[in-house]
Amino acid sequence: MKTKTVNIILEFRFYKDESGQVYTDASFDYLFWQRYLMVFDDVHIIARAKYVASADVAENWKKVTGPHVTFTAIPYYHGIANLVKNMPAVVKEIKKIVAADDNPYILRMPSIIGVLFFMSSRKMSRRAYGIEMVGDPEEVFNSLPGLYKPLGSMFIRRTRSIIGRASAAAYVERAVLPKKYPVASKVQPYFFSSINLPEHSILSGAKKKTNSKVLHLLSIGMLDQMYKGPDVLLKALAICKEEGLSFKLVWLGGGLNLDKVKQMAVEQGLADNVSFKGTVTERASIESEMDNADLFVLASRTEGLPRAMIEAMGRGLACIGSKVGGIPELLPEEYMFTKEDHEQLADLILKVAKDSNVLAAMSAENLETAKRYTNNRLDKERVGFYSTLLKASA
Repeated sequence: MKTKTVNIILEFRFYKDESGQVYTDASFDYLFWQRYLMVFDDVHIIARAKYVASADVAENWKKVTGPHVTFTAIPYYHGIANLVKNMPAVVKEIKKIVAADDNPYILRMPSIIGVLFFMSSRKMSRRAYGIEMVGDPEEVFNSLPGLYKPLGSMFIRRTRSIIGRASAAAYVERAVLPKKYPVASKVQPYFFSSINLPEHSILSGAKKKTNSKVLHLLSIGMLDQMYKGPDVLLKALAICKEEGLSFKLVWLGGGLNLDKVKQMAVEQGLADNVSFKGTVTERASIESEMDNADLFVLASRTEGLPRAMIEAMGRGLACIGSKVGGIPELLPEEYMFTKEDHEQLADLILKVAKDSNVLAAMSAENLETAKRYTNNRLDKERVGFYSTLLKASA
């Protein structure tokens, strides 16, 4: 009997040491991939991997592979210019992968690597494949310098074409992505987040403000790009400080721009108000930071359905976010602001900070929202999506 294997293509960057062990410093550890084993026998991950010495593997990095989960590394690149430089090696490896494997594919989009699979091999269009649409490529390219606009237009067209021919599709939110990037009329769409949210992680009741004199804020996001809007949040907090608000911000997430963002905090006069704790991967540590906070803020320029915000809701945190991606699916209008508008964000923070009763009401409402995204509820949709793809590939 043939083993039911699925190939999963994604844009994320991993690490690989000389022994062949693959690691992640953020998402997509071995636990994440086990959800696909509810239907498939084996999972084969295809993504970039940066080679590192075993001595350089950080303590907080998590292993990616394990029983029934394997990994093939695409030649590493970082950024568009570096991709162009490494394009021959990337395309060569893609052709090799497609020629050697006739199993179904899942593409986590948006993904430059996913688009390259279709541009590099005609065989891909004849394979059964599914799409997990986890973000809006138009938002991504709109947040980049204007010189990327022609590339963005081509990438968006290709993405729509690929999704339109998919055998199965899943979206992280219901309002925007299915309309902008639709599947064929005969294909049933599924809807689920990538989050891993056990029922026991959700608090049983609303939380109270931690300190009546100081507002404790939390934001989470990798800083390889400025997609999470750390500069917008810092500008907003500078206004809040001028207005006399006492606060502390903790930022979880490292990346290439971490030092740059730290310097921004200094320039905004917030060196004593902001603590950057780098990459934190342990759930217990993240939940501890959430439990010590009063307000979670996400100033994103682009989003899918933010897992960190849902997790914060599950810990009873009041939340504020920009009007992008799936955030409007999570928050009422009065707790959102227009992206890039730091003055509007500052007004919103000051407004909710004035009344602990408002924070408590937001906490209770968010707990109910988080319950919609527990594993028990989402696994039904996930199994439906995986099973549809498996049936199409038979």
